[in-house]
Amino acid sequence: MNKKCPKCDTDNDVSAEYCLKCGYHFQDDNSHYKPIQFKALKCPQCHHTIENLSYGFCTRCGFEFQKQENNVTYNFLEVIPQLEYEKTIKAGYFLAILIPIVGLFIGIYNFTRKNSPSARHAGVIQICLSLAFLMMDILYISIILNANI
Repeated sequence: MNKKCPKCDTDNDVSAEYCLKCGYHFQDDNSHYKPIQFKALKCPQCHHTIENLSYGFCTRCGFEFQKQENNVTYNFLEVIPQLEYEKTIKAGYFLAILIPIVGLFIGIYNFTRKNSPSARHAGVIQICLSLAFLMMDILYISIILNANI
């Protein structure tokens, strides 16, 4: 397998750091941009959620968020990133009420996420909810068992 030089279009070995013909340094072409998961794109003017990028303008306020100059397209949009632990946070709240034992474990999992303050905060709330609903379940079961005796 070969890699092509973007400068002179010469085939080079995959492990080559420099082009054999022009000396291009292949590490220079590494992108400095990190792809992110995002929840929504919003208009920077009115904060309306943009659903179709092909229009090039906000359908609510008319702000032109997409401009083209010299064959380069510029997008001026507000990116709402997706939380890293968003799914476990939602599942933790749901299960803390519905199945408190499972909600307790998910709450502990969220609480131990040291790199995410929002997951830690949600974990504390989920642990408290799980314990409260677990106590109510135990109380309810004990009332039913005592009523049948």
